[in-house]
Amino acid sequence: MSATCPSCAWPSPTVVSAHGAVRYLRCVCGRWLISQDGAVIAAAGDSSLAEPVR
Repeated sequence: MSATCPSCAWPSPTVVSAHGAVRYLRCVCGRWLISQDGAVIAAAGDSSLAEPVR
């Protein structure tokens, strides 16, 4: 698996669950990641895609 954590660059987060080509990973830094075919496609936490709701 080539998934690397975008927060801390840890090269091999632990697979917690898998469904077909989708993997749910937990990194040593505590971040949850979702990968598909070895590439990280989503991560839990803040996003730069939207303004925070106040």
